[in-house]
Amino acid sequence: MAEEKIAGIMREFVKAMAAGDAEKTISYLTEDAVSVTPYGTYKGKEAIKKNVVAMSTNMKDMKVTETGNGIIVQGDKAFFEHVLSGTFQGKKFEMLAMCAYEFSGDKIKNVRSVYDRLLIAQQVAKGWPAKPLVNMVVKQSEKAMK
Repeated sequence: MAEEKIAGIMREFVKAMAAGDAEKTISYLTEDAVSVTPYGTYKGKEAIKKNVVAMSTNMKDMKVTETGNGIIVQGDKAFFEHVLSGTFQGKKFEMLAMCAYEFSGDKIKNVRSVYDRLLIAQQVAKGWPAKPLVNMVVKQSEKAMK
């Protein structure tokens, strides 16, 4: 399949996901697709659909913005660097995400997503004890890396 077609499918897939359109999202997948996220592994269209529904329930006004390397396609594999932003539990968030895709024909067979959950927690944590605890973990992590 042409690289431009793969990139187009990926853009439409994340657009449907950001819109919370679970049916359209899974229409881009093979029946046995696997989605690996920092929150878990989802096997098959129905499991991925449940994850999309949960994500759209918890993250409002989600937006996907291509950034950095954007989409890079090589054969039936592709990489997508982007920023996800929106609202989680009433708080705005923004995070860098990187996803690796594998295609089977014109359908997505596997997608592996990586992003910084601690950064999200830092942006959306509110009140005591959540906010001080998250900030303490962030500071300890930063200190350990110096």
